[in-house]
Amino acid sequence: MKLKTLTFGLMALCLPGLAQQDESRILEITGRITDGQKKLEGCSVIVYEGNDVVGRQQTDKNGRFGLGLGLQKEFAIVFEKEGFLPKRVLVDTHAKIPAEVLSIAPIDMEMSMLVESKYEGADTDVLDFPFAIVKWDRRLLAFTQDYQYTADMMRANGAALLQAGRAVKH
Repeated sequence: MKLKTLTFGLMALCLPGLAQQDESRILEITGRITDGQKKLEGCSVIVYEGNDVVGRQQTDKNGRFGLGLGLQKEFAIVFEKEGFLPKRVLVDTHAKIPAEVLSIAPIDMEMSMLVESKYEGADTDVLDFPFAIVKWDRRLLAFTQDYQYTADMMRANGAALLQAGRAVKH
């Protein structure tokens, strides 16, 4: 099953040598937000560390955004645009990165927003949880998405759409 909603391009460059200190290293995240078909300009991308907003930007005319997240922290990225349900991604940058990993590969996100009107009559509380979780995978030496969690959230999304479809018929 291919996960269309959130895709990460992942690779880590492993070379001999000394790693930079974690305080100076960042996890770069770039991405594009669409409505499933067309690019969404002006979508808010809000980064939280705990309850504090630590970054905010708007997507450009191509729906693109770019972030740099510090290591050894946990962030929530919230995507918002009028007429769409907010979407959240949890990024846990806590990691014991081996010294031989000189650079951390950027993550490329393709985010498809959910049109709010499609969910009329449905309980969308389950969609308040992060749609994906990203964390360090020591086997791959990269930050990766928890695919099982994302698949579960996609099923919850499908159930909410089905509930909305049934509500419209009655």
